[in-house]
Amino acid sequence: MSDDPTTDLRSTPGRSVDARAIARRLGEGPLRIAVAAHRNPDGDAIGSMLALTRALRAAGHDVAMHHPDPHPVPDEFAFLLAPGDEVATGPPDPSEQRLLIAVDCATEGRLWTDGDPHTGVTEVINLDHHHDNSRFGDLNLVEPDASSSAEVVVHVLEAAGLPITAEVADPLYVGLVTDTGRFCYSNTGVEAHRIAGVLIAAGADPHRIARHLYEEQPEARLRLLGRAAERARRLCDGKLMLADLGPQDFHDAGGDDTDGIVEAMRAVRGVDVAGLARRFGRRGWRVSLRSGDGEPDVSAIARAYGGGGHRSAAGFSSELELDELFAQIEARVAEHYRGVR
Repeated sequence: MSDDPTTDLRSTPGRSVDARAIARRLGEGPLRIAVAAHRNPDGDAIGSMLALTRALRAAGHDVAMHHPDPHPVPDEFAFLLAPGDEVATGPPDPSEQRLLIAVDCATEGRLWTDGDPHTGVTEVINLDHHHDNSRFGDLNLVEPDASSSAEVVVHVLEAAGLPITAEVADPLYVGLVTDTGRFCYSNTGVEAHRIAGVLIAAGADPHRIARHLYEEQPEARLRLLGRAAERARRLCDGKLMLADLGPQDFHDAGGDDTDGIVEAMRAVRGVDVAGLARRFGRRGWRVSLRSGDGEPDVSAIARAYGGGGHRSAAGFSSELELDELFAQIEARVAEHYRGVR
């Protein structure tokens, strides 16, 4: 057996490691690397992918970004893109022999829909903070207590001694601020604030980022919020609020951007849990769930339907009829409250 600890780690599939082990592996260079994030990406997924790519390129690695979606960067995060930030659709070509780093991806099923992420790459490194991560990588750095995957990426960069420049700090700050709900969610701890300070000192611009994220809202989002509010149902003695939106709503509102709506529902006085079901086409719902402090654990509800996420924010897809879907969510939330009495 080799005395090189990184060699030993690489020969042990599914190994859970710390940031120093990842730093050692990335210190063996230059490497050919593909960085990818989960489908339907949020700010943490996009920010972590962009930041890690830029930092590794600056360190001399050959890095390409790949994503399962044909349009991987949602409009609200497009301001982060710079020349050279092209993102390819689908997995890397096997002939390139790249090491794959998956960021903010709790399961391999959220990466390539039609294939094993290990196929066509030399190795898979899994960087994440979801508590229910399946540890699908050859090397897995999963920090459930971290506020965001951006926080995990910072730990890797610090362990590797790689500089955090303004170009790296901006997308990381987006990941941090969005996954902590502007530092309001229960996952916001001392380390999240320390890292915010590190990123601001490196050149991240909180005011510019907040303006792009929160002060340039599309009008359609406001109109959809009104429609969701009109149809919202209060269940479980008012502790649960559920609403639905569908194609006619999107047509009448002039868009299908529902970002922030389920959070607004959860913020209503007396509501502990909120859920928004969105219908696209004739069949199927995409459901977003939020809870105030992780109780109940909405990721457990989502997992029952093949989804997942955080204790306070999760999602899943379903082809149930709406009334049955809402009845099942209500039953699961009611079961939680019966158990805490």
